[in-house]
Amino acid sequence: MSIISEEPDFVGPIITIGEIADAAVEAAELDNPGREIRVTEGPSYIRLEARGEIALSTCNMSQALGRPFHMGELEKNMPGFSGFIRMGSDRVKFVASKTNK
Repeated sequence: MSIISEEPDFVGPIITIGEIADAAVEAAELDNPGREIRVTEGPSYIRLEARGEIALSTCNMSQALGRPFHMGELEKNMPGFSGFIRMGSDRVKFVASKTNK
């Protein structure tokens, strides 16, 4: 499911509130140095966004959680996102354009 951001060049996941969302906020800062990361809280979710692209790695998610992390956990806690998604075993990237890798 893709949910359109209010600003089309801002992309990122929508994550259910809890430990995965908290870890994603922390990991986003580490995985996206120099990027402005926006965090918007809803009643049961957070929207994590950056202009153009935003990435999250399993390494930094594990570090933030203090335990091993697998991308499937993010998928289970992510009811939506904006942009296009590039999923790998060790990182996920949300991009504004289909041509971004």
